[in-house]
Amino acid sequence: MQVLRNLVLIAALLTCACKTDVSHYPITLQPPYSDLPPVAPGASIEAGTPVRLTLLQKEAVVAGVMKWLKDGSSAQFGEMKAARNSRGQVTVCGLVDGHNGEGRLLGLAPFIGVIVGTSAKPDFVLVEIGSTPPHRAIVMGLCEESGIALAIAMGLAVRPRE
Repeated sequence: MQVLRNLVLIAALLTCACKTDVSHYPITLQPPYSDLPPVAPGASIEAGTPVRLTLLQKEAVVAGVMKWLKDGSSAQFGEMKAARNSRGQVTVCGLVDGHNGEGRLLGLAPFIGVIVGTSAKPDFVLVEIGSTPPHRAIVMGLCEESGIALAIAMGLAVRPRE
């Protein structure tokens, strides 16, 4: 009886120790972006040609990224580059730093998103912020495929913690 109780206790402890795979979090877009057709499986990203962002576009990017940070008011932006593809879509990649809940700077993280709206009223749809090493690699890869090369290397994209 004691052996059975110990086995049940060990099984319960092992079950509690299991971690959920958080590598995939589904992303849902708000209207009108949620009405866009899905991308075909295996579709590649079309590399664009470099373009300069207007002041309004830069403001839209900053506002769009700040919405997704825990402490948006602490955001510090580094390099920001853009490319326009043949369909006229402008992809933006850049670097952002911010404070965590404890007030420490987390280090520069790459981000990627798309400018939508009109030239008079641009909006920025954030696709991803590379806040962990695997996500940094994904974001940097997407930026490169989109025709955008950020000036800093992956290993230097993280500022040392204070």
